[in-house]
Amino acid sequence: GAFAEYSVVKAQGLWIVPEAAPEYVGLRISALTSCAMLEETGKLRKGETVLITAAAGGAGHFAVQLAKLAGCTVIGTCSSAEKAAVLRELGCDHIINHRTQDVAAELLKIAPGGLDVVLEGVGGQMLKTALGSLGPKGRLLQVGYISEYPHNKNREAEAAHHGEDTASLFWKAETIHRADQVIYGNAWPKDFGLVMAKKDRVLGLHKEGKLVSLVDSAKVFSGLGEVPAAVEWMLTGKAIGKVVVAI
Repeated sequence: GAFAEYSVVKAQGLWIVPEAAPEYVGLRISALTSCAMLEETGKLRKGETVLITAAAGGAGHFAVQLAKLAGCTVIGTCSSAEKAAVLRELGCDHIINHRTQDVAAELLKIAPGGLDVVLEGVGGQMLKTALGSLGPKGRLLQVGYISEYPHNKNREAEAAHHGEDTASLFWKAETIHRADQVIYGNAWPKDFGLVMAKKDRVLGLHKEGKLVSLVDSAKVFSGLGEVPAAVEWMLTGKAIGKVVVAI
């Protein structure tokens, strides 16, 4: 439905923005997602230790900033030195390059008592590591499982790393309790009103300069004809921030 020149929507679902700038695309989708998941579903609290996987991505870079604003210690995973530099600028306390470092070992050093909250969108081995690093009362918020999507030729191997049915967890928005730990599949609040109530907070933080909206600048996409290429680029995992197509 989003890949269209025009769309009919309910008025209450629209946002009034100061200008038609690409930064507001990320705010409307990814910032709102991160804000609602962390603050409503995850009940993020000051002083907690939070892991954001794919932290330089569309949802991830907002989550890093929101967790810092909440007074948390923030750990972010990424796949390159360039992404690590961006995360450092956003205030991420600890950055783990999963291509060059042992994520589980690094998490054990940073948070020996376990993680309080994880915003997880990678799936596969990363999900296994995140689950194994949860604290006794940790909450894992699933935002996706990109390593197990059909585009990845190694998706079956990735899925075999853990014992969860990530697709069912996500699409059925399942909640799993493991003693005092909780795994929230597709961790949007069940009450959509709670999600939309975050609109003013997201826009206000951005206006105040407290929430940066990054738009990937490595490639420029324009027109509906370039949507497939934009999706392919997003799935490579090389983008920083939100991939936006100008219509």
